[in-house]
Amino acid sequence: MIEAKKSLGQNFLHDQGVLNRIADLAQPPPGSGLVEIGPGTGNLTEHLLARLPPDWHLDAIERDRRMAPLLAERFGERVRVTEADAADIDWPTLLDRLGPQPVVVGNLPYYAALPILFAVLAAKPARMVFMVQKEVADRLAAKPSTPAQGQISVKIQMLADVKLAFKVGSGAFTPAPNVESAVVVLQPLAAPRFALPDVERFSALVTAGFSLRRKTLVNALGNAQHIPGDTVRAALQAIGVDERIRAEALTLVQWAALARQLDQKP
Repeated sequence: MIEAKKSLGQNFLHDQGVLNRIADLAQPPPGSGLVEIGPGTGNLTEHLLARLPPDWHLDAIERDRRMAPLLAERFGERVRVTEADAADIDWPTLLDRLGPQPVVVGNLPYYAALPILFAVLAAKPARMVFMVQKEVADRLAAKPSTPAQGQISVKIQMLADVKLAFKVGSGAFTPAPNVESAVVVLQPLAAPRFALPDVERFSALVTAGFSLRRKTLVNALGNAQHIPGDTVRAALQAIGVDERIRAEALTLVQWAALARQLDQKP
């Protein structure tokens, strides 16, 4: 039996009920394929293959070199394994050959969940179904002025619909992690939810805005991006927002409006 590697953040999911629920959420529409990140020993892979036509294979991305021979022995040619870090994969090229509505699914290692998520999101698959630490799931789905709201919430929700599907207890894994998990479903949008001057500049603005959570947005942007306080106040006034507001209180539409307003400044 292969033991989980702590260095790779491995926790093998074994709960059959949870595996079935994830596979149901990840089933692609007819004519489109599926990518699994971190298949490990293939517990979820088995359920995913059961929902694919018999002549379709599943693409798997796996860092642990011990797993490819095991998956080949267990599933034969139905699983095509790429040994790589999922954050470094050429996702557009991979997804392009998997039909019009490919789906990406996986039990993401907690330490690397966000880099992988952003890498996949940039390629815009039809749907992403990921198991992540519950704290991360809460942040992804958080609403303004709630404790979990942060820069990740704003950046992800500007580019995708996010749904926290269900929570998963530590007993569903071997070895059992010290934290709770949750499954999230993301559906990337064809374009940002609201018009932005530039996605990268918007991302940098959001990062700066949350850099000093206990300070006002005026102070945070002045400290992180050296934007004069009068400039930020004028921009906030132009979009109808109190100058004393903090980053976590802004809605998505207000963030987009602020980005557009500041982009007009010399």
